[in-house]
Amino acid sequence: AQIGVDALRRLFFDAETIPADFNEYISRLDSHGDYDMVFYALNFYSNDVDWLAREYWSELATEPYMNPTNFVNSTYDGWRNQLLYGTTYEEVYEAAAAMQMILQYNVPRLVVYENTYMQGYRNDQFTGHVGDLGRYISGPWTSRHIQKLDGTFGGTVPIAIGQEPDSFNIYVTNSAYSAAILSELWPSLYGFGPDLNPWPDLAESMVTETNSDNTDVPLGHTRFTVDIVQNATWSDGEPLTADDVAFSITYAFESAEFGNPAGADIGDLFSAYAPTPYRAVIEFTTESYWHFSNFAYDTIVPEHIFNNVDGIGYEGWNTWNPVFDPAQPNVNCGPYKFTDYEDGEFYEISYNPLFHYAPDRSGVITSNTETTTTTTGVETVPFDPVLAIVAGAVGAAVVILVGGFVLLRQK
Repeated sequence: AQIGVDALRRLFFDAETIPADFNEYISRLDSHGDYDMVFYALNFYSNDVDWLAREYWSELATEPYMNPTNFVNSTYDGWRNQLLYGTTYEEVYEAAAAMQMILQYNVPRLVVYENTYMQGYRNDQFTGHVGDLGRYISGPWTSRHIQKLDGTFGGTVPIAIGQEPDSFNIYVTNSAYSAAILSELWPSLYGFGPDLNPWPDLAESMVTETNSDNTDVPLGHTRFTVDIVQNATWSDGEPLTADDVAFSITYAFESAEFGNPAGADIGDLFSAYAPTPYRAVIEFTTESYWHFSNFAYDTIVPEHIFNNVDGIGYEGWNTWNPVFDPAQPNVNCGPYKFTDYEDGEFYEISYNPLFHYAPDRSGVITSNTETTTTTTGVETVPFDPVLAIVAGAVGAAVVILVGGFVLLRQK
């Protein structure tokens, strides 16, 4: 930031740096509050570029949590439909390239530099760390994949985070440190593999159809039929079914009316329903290259907790305060469950025996690994999907554990 101030002063601008708490100034940014320039990091967790349609769209220039730069440009907006509704890679590429050229010329957000993230990790107790392009060596795939050197279950893995989580509400948080923990707790139909390609979580199979594939699909619509695993269970013991899947898509869509940013990328949703307990149908009124990404990675939430009758409801999306308010429900379905924390000191997540890919703990897997300490950058390592599911359910991007509890210490 000081480099920027020095440059502005050389141009005869009256500039100074003002230190601020991260959560405070990010909140000011999200709500289009009072500031001249704010310096912060932006990370990308997928290869998709459909965010260009929302991040700088003129109609969202004054909406909270949207278009933080307040960018307004009619030429930019003119490419939006082709970006969102192009059905071929070439159409989408042309629109994305044109929109990025406009951003390059107008500079609503200045890229000061690109970070190279380096993470040190120990391999004298655990083996099987996974280089994840999106969430690095401390990400969810390492949590799922590592095991003790002797192949037995159990253990505690401390993982450092740079700042305190701001919230454990999946719809409210903007903190990468909160996301590091939440990524270990919540399910979705698909997640991102270490190479950022889609990897099934709840989904077992999926069929995509338009009218040309199935005349029962209305002309111009796109229908996704997803069969899900039949052994997924919420942490309160309730089964996770296709009703939860359909409800979660609907919840994001309906609560968007009350400001929920999760509904911003649902797009032209026509319906989401469950014809059977383990089959969900999601249908859109348009055909688009992006429809899969618009719903497949979204968090699946329990209908019995979030419903609009006696649950959190559509309007309660931003007042729900799990973990920090013990009276608030915190029911999830990931490889880990939240078990303890001391504010500003540590956040503990533990192995979830109800996880739908929980490993068989009756056997012992042995392995031989050299005992050293290693530092890694963005390089990826070979990934074995079988081991990732079978070898262990360890901790989180916050802390990892293979069969006991996990600690994530900040200091």
